[in-house]
Amino acid sequence: MKTPETSRLFTRWRNPTSGVESLILTGRSAPVQWSFYFTNRSFTGDGRFLWVACMFPPRAGTDVSPVLGVVDFQEDEMRVFHETQFTASSPMVDSLNGDVYWANNLDLWKRSPKAGEGAVFINSIPKELARGRRPERVASHLFFSANRKSLNIDTRFDNETYIGDVPLDGGPVRIWQTLEGFYDHAQFSPNDPDLMMFAHEYWKDHEAEPFDEPRPYHRLWLIRRGEKARPILREPVSHSGHEWWDPDGKHVWYVHYGVGVKKANISTGREENLWPGHLSHAYSDRTGRFLVADLMDHPKVFGSHVVFRNLETGKEVEIVNSPVMAAARIQRGLHPHPQFCLDDRYICYTTMIHDRFDLALVRTEDLIRCTS
Repeated sequence: MKTPETSRLFTRWRNPTSGVESLILTGRSAPVQWSFYFTNRSFTGDGRFLWVACMFPPRAGTDVSPVLGVVDFQEDEMRVFHETQFTASSPMVDSLNGDVYWANNLDLWKRSPKAGEGAVFINSIPKELARGRRPERVASHLFFSANRKSLNIDTRFDNETYIGDVPLDGGPVRIWQTLEGFYDHAQFSPNDPDLMMFAHEYWKDHEAEPFDEPRPYHRLWLIRRGEKARPILREPVSHSGHEWWDPDGKHVWYVHYGVGVKKANISTGREENLWPGHLSHAYSDRTGRFLVADLMDHPKVFGSHVVFRNLETGKEVEIVNSPVMAAARIQRGLHPHPQFCLDDRYICYTTMIHDRFDLALVRTEDLIRCTS
């Protein structure tokens, strides 16, 4: 089986400043190709399949639904499945068998990474809940419950958000709590099937720009099945975002804009700033020893600056720092969203070094060597 290093679909690119080498998916099956949202890893556990988000916009067009493609390293080819139109950042890969799950309108679907197999319907948001309304989303991004029996949802209609779960066996959708306002980023706990984290987008409720709203608020919330949601942190903070679970299920990480990457205990609300600085999106490896982040002066400026930090040594190395894309080439607001993947062997991110959106991989061992 091929690897990203040996596949004909990937091209090596070296950062002239830091010397870090990335592997760019230049074998193109779609005009626009990018990596998954950072909380959803797109590699299968055996390394055979790498799922990719794809888009086929008209020239200068932006309002088209993305679809899913997959790199098959055994066949050394990429396939695109046009029936997999998805909404939000919902796609999730089952690392055990390679199946991908996604949301479209009111429905949840899955399909195999293999050619010749069709989409399989999983479940649907009930029409009595929708009441004729089209959802803004069914799920920001999907996660299995810890017992792998259901998927999380943070379905939004008008000004209502429904936090709950959808059984994979087709059983009735369960709403844990209905909230008035803009809530999203729901994520099942990695080890407790009755616990979820989600976020409150306070600035969206007030139609403000995210960095223009200085008022402290509670973004991070925790909800247990059968109970009401509660804030995770002891005190509200100024604007923050892009949270994720630590594998221990006892902590969550998040980016406190202008302050740093923090790790918070969900029981005590105590937090620790582990990477001070002005960072935009970040992610940790499974051990909590390494972090990766992208840096942007403003979320509407689509440059590509990604940095790795070794928390054991305090050293950092730049992965990529490409200029802002030409305005005429911007077809969708895509950020690098770096993520550790394939047992932390790689960091996957979206790059713009070719003045277009490409998926890229960088070997974690190279970054550790540079920062040791």
